[in-house]
Amino acid sequence: MIYINLSFFDTILGPQTLCTIPSSPEEDVSEHIKSLLNISEFIDLKFFVYVSSERLKTANIYVTLPSEWARGRLEMVLVSIILVDEEFNRLYVFEQVLEKIVAALNKVKQAYMGFYARYRDKSNIKKIDAKKDEIVQALEGFLPEIQSVLEEAKKIPLDSEVIETTENIQDEFAILQKDDTAFEAARKLAANPRVLLGCVLDEENVPIGVLDEDDILNETMLKGRDPLLVSVEEIMTRDILKIDANDPIENAINLMTENEIEAVPIVQNGKFIGVFTIFDAANHHKNILELIGDKLKEDYKSKLEESKNLQVQMWSYIENIAKNRQLIEKMKTSQKKHK
Repeated sequence: MIYINLSFFDTILGPQTLCTIPSSPEEDVSEHIKSLLNISEFIDLKFFVYVSSERLKTANIYVTLPSEWARGRLEMVLVSIILVDEEFNRLYVFEQVLEKIVAALNKVKQAYMGFYARYRDKSNIKKIDAKKDEIVQALEGFLPEIQSVLEEAKKIPLDSEVIETTENIQDEFAILQKDDTAFEAARKLAANPRVLLGCVLDEENVPIGVLDEDDILNETMLKGRDPLLVSVEEIMTRDILKIDANDPIENAINLMTENEIEAVPIVQNGKFIGVFTIFDAANHHKNILELIGDKLKEDYKSKLEESKNLQVQMWSYIENIAKNRQLIEKMKTSQKKHK
C-alpha cells in the first residue's frame, strides 16, 4: 500500500497533518505519520528516509511555501511517501517524484490558505476549503507515478551495484603504524572531521588492525593510561571486519548495519585499498538513515553528546600531558645550562 502525506507546522497548534491520500489510513500508519512530525532534526537534509519498522518506510522532503498568513511569510511543509508492507528498501528513488510534488504545490496559487482549514471561524473559509481540495487533488495525481517508480525500481537487481574502487573511496580514513603512540593516532584521526577509522597495515599492505577515537579514549584516559606510552598495537582491534572491492554495495551496508559500525576496510586480492563509510553509502543510497540501522538511530542523540564530552576530556587530558612533558624537558635543559 502507498500513501502520500502532507504535514505542516502551525505556529499555534504545532505540527499538523493536512491530508493523507488515500484517506483513513490504518492506525499504525497514522501513528507513523505523527512520528514524522517530530523529526525536525532532519530538516537540514531536505530529502531523507525514515523507517519506524520493517512494515512502514517513508521517503520525505522538507520545503517551505510562501505564505501571507504565517510568521516569517513561509509555511514549513513535509511531504511524505509512505510504503506499507512493501519489501523494498531503496526509497531514494522517490526523491525526484517528491520534488515534482513540491513543484506542483508551488503552482497552486495561495496554497498556504489550505493549511488553515481547521480554523472554521475565518470569514473566507470557503476559499480556504477550496485551496485544501486543490492541494489534495494535486497530490492524488501523483499516486500512479509513485506506483510506476516503485515497480520499475524493483526490477533493478541489487547485485548490479558493486563498490567502484575509484568512485567510492574517499579520504575518510587514516593510515596508522602499529608502533605509533595512541597520542599520535588520535592526532591523525582528528586531522579531518570526515575520518572515521584508522587502519594499521603490515609491510605488504595487508590490514592487521583498525582503531577509532573511541578505542583510544576507552583504552587510555578511561583506564588512567598515558596515551604517550600506549602503542597502537596494544589497543587496535585485530579481528577485522572487511569487504572485497567486488562485493555488492548492499553487502557492505548490511555488514555495517548488523555490526553497528560506521566504516569498514576495503581489500582487493587481500591488499588494503581504502575504507567504505556511511558517507560513501549516503552518496550511493540517499536512504542512509534506514541503512545504518535502527539501533544507531535510537542511540544517536545520547551517544553523540556523551561522545563529545568524552572527546573534550580526552584532548584536554592529552594536551596537559604534552604540556607537562614539554615543561619538564625545558626544566631539564635549564638545569643542564646552569651546571
